[in-house]
Amino acid sequence: MGQLTLLHLTFTGANKAPASVDFSPHVTVIHGPSDTGKSFIVDAIDFVLGAKELKEIPEQEGYSHVLLGLELPTGEHITLARSVRGGGISLYRSNIRVEPTTPADEELAAVHNAERTNNLSRFLLNQVGLDEKRVRKNKRNETRMLSFRDLSCLCLIGETEMQAKEAPGFSGNPVNKTKETSVLKLILSGEDDSALTEVPSAQEQKKLRGAQQAVIERMLSQLESQLQNVAEPKELKTQLDKLNATIDKHSVMVGNLTKQRGQLLLEQSKLQSAEVSQHSEYSDAKVLRERFILLRKQYENDLARLDMIAEAGNLLGYFRSGTCVFCGADPSSQHFNQECDGTANSFAVSVDSETRKTKELLGDLRATMESLDARIEALRKSIKEMRQAALSLQQGIEKLDARMNPEKGSLRELLAKRSEIEKHLGLYEQVKTFEDMIRRIGSETELEVETAVAGLGLTVVQEFSAEIAQRLVEWNYPSAASVRYDRKELDIIAGGQQRSAHGKGVRAILHAAFTLALAQYCFDRQLPHPGFVVLDSPLVTYRPPDQSTETDGEPPEDVVRAFYRDIQANFDGQIIIMENTDPLDPLGVDACDIRFTKHTDEGRYGFFPIVDD
Repeated sequence: MGQLTLLHLTFTGANKAPASVDFSPHVTVIHGPSDTGKSFIVDAIDFVLGAKELKEIPEQEGYSHVLLGLELPTGEHITLARSVRGGGISLYRSNIRVEPTTPADEELAAVHNAERTNNLSRFLLNQVGLDEKRVRKNKRNETRMLSFRDLSCLCLIGETEMQAKEAPGFSGNPVNKTKETSVLKLILSGEDDSALTEVPSAQEQKKLRGAQQAVIERMLSQLESQLQNVAEPKELKTQLDKLNATIDKHSVMVGNLTKQRGQLLLEQSKLQSAEVSQHSEYSDAKVLRERFILLRKQYENDLARLDMIAEAGNLLGYFRSGTCVFCGADPSSQHFNQECDGTANSFAVSVDSETRKTKELLGDLRATMESLDARIEALRKSIKEMRQAALSLQQGIEKLDARMNPEKGSLRELLAKRSEIEKHLGLYEQVKTFEDMIRRIGSETELEVETAVAGLGLTVVQEFSAEIAQRLVEWNYPSAASVRYDRKELDIIAGGQQRSAHGKGVRAILHAAFTLALAQYCFDRQLPHPGFVVLDSPLVTYRPPDQSTETDGEPPEDVVRAFYRDIQANFDGQIIIMENTDPLDPLGVDACDIRFTKHTDEGRYGFFPIVDD
């Protein structure tokens, strides 16, 4: 979320040397005696941020404008200028520290306006992510838009508020308590009250009660008509108990039968899968056998042809020695070549060799066919057996179905009867509820307002309490671990007492712990917060020039030292401290230490430069 950073506060006027103070983006401590302008700086910051008027002091005579430099979350530097007499705020898109002589970049109204955006409140809220948030303002849940002025009491704490008995974040005005509680809830939770429904006024509530009673009586009459001739609730409950016992028995029986049926279906599915597999193999074997038969016929035809060739060769003398029957040459004139080797006997040998080979193949084929026939027969028997087993399983399933159907029918009837009884019992419950509502409406003298905002959530309060306690532990505050934020009282409880019961010194330091813990709580959780904290006199209420003092509830020195160490090391926003006492230890290099002396010959006199009479 975006955070604002204060850059400087400057008073300007014609023929007047500017009175200015610069702020560190982290820690600024402005310290010194009273009446040097420290509290006036707080008032002036508040004035530029929308307060109605600026407290007048003699030193401001001659100054006409007060300028407040700001760094926006985007990194842009702007200056807000306002006349010391009040009125609107001029916005300059630059960091100026002199009397304005040029027209402003924007003119913003000082008063919040929910209908328009050209006012300072809407501008600042938009920068920190809180624009258009709504807060509850009364018990009727009426809401209004959040104003930046609602946040000032949580981040800009004057000396009077620091020591006041009112709880931190509250003005003490009962009229504003609801709104101030809602603002605190918004900051701690990030949730506004825009979802609330407005509660009617007393007169409207009376009319509403009458209308509600009439509606409820009509609905009650309708229910009573539905319950005519229906047994009393006690008898219905007895019937319901008996029905539940019977339903349980039937459910067990149906469950057992269903389990058996499921097992049979599983076995049937396995048989069907096996049958499909074997039937596929059987079909493939039959096709293969047909092909083997064709091959056997081919082998038999080949043997018949070879027998015919052998017989014809013997009759024609193809297989005898002598004159070549193929070329007619005498043995002496015969020569060997590929077409004729000179003898007819080699042809007979070829015929015999081919015959033997074919017979061997035929023998192998017949053996294979015998094995295939055996497998086909085995598959046929197996398929037949599987079909018989599947038929038997189907008959078993049908028998179970025949047993289950009456049971299921009875169970459905029992369930329907139970549903009817439960319906009637429900109607009796509605009658009782409506009668109670009528009695309650009739006895009400005033509608109790339902608070849509239940208050701060327990977890949020516990985490916020831990943040406050941790701050005080770091400051070495006595019994810091027991300090807590009470959700009911909306105040800090320390030492078993509310903050208001302590002295003003303790009230101030507890207020400081509340304000810093609230800011750091938001920073750690990425919740919207203005980003800066200004505290006036958190440690000591008053100290005359060059003289130390002891005040009621003033913390010891180790608390002061620890306080300054903690805000420099463990605070992620900007903090500006106004204090009468000087820091006991030097501040860090990134802190801004400004000392007012109230002496003309030593250091800086105060916020305004001293002018000789």
